[in-house]
Amino acid sequence: MADESKRPLEGLVKSIIGNFAGKEKLTEEEIRSAWSSVVGEKAAKHSRPRSFTDSRLIVHVDDSSWLYELTTQKKYILNNLSSELKGKKLKDITFRIGDLR
Repeated sequence: MADESKRPLEGLVKSIIGNFAGKEKLTEEEIRSAWSSVVGEKAAKHSRPRSFTDSRLIVHVDDSSWLYELTTQKKYILNNLSSELKGKKLKDITFRIGDLR
C-alpha cells in the first residue's frame, strides 16, 4: 500500500523536474530558425550552427571571409540570438571553417 501512494508523487516530481530541465535545452530546430532570423538569409547560406554544449554555440562557416564577417558581428549576433531564444542559456559563439552539410 505504501508503494502505491508513492507512485503518483514520484510521477509528479519527475514531471516537474523534466519540465524545468526542458526549458533550458535548445532544439536543433530552434537554433537554426533563430540563426537564420538573426544573421539574415545571405549569411545563413554560408554558415550553419553545428553544436550547442555548455551554453556555447559552435557555428561552421564555408570560408575565411565569412569567418571574419561573422566574428566581427559576434556581440550583435550573441545578443540577438539570446533575445530570439527567449532567455535560454547562450553565453558564447565560436566560428570555425567547416562542412555545412
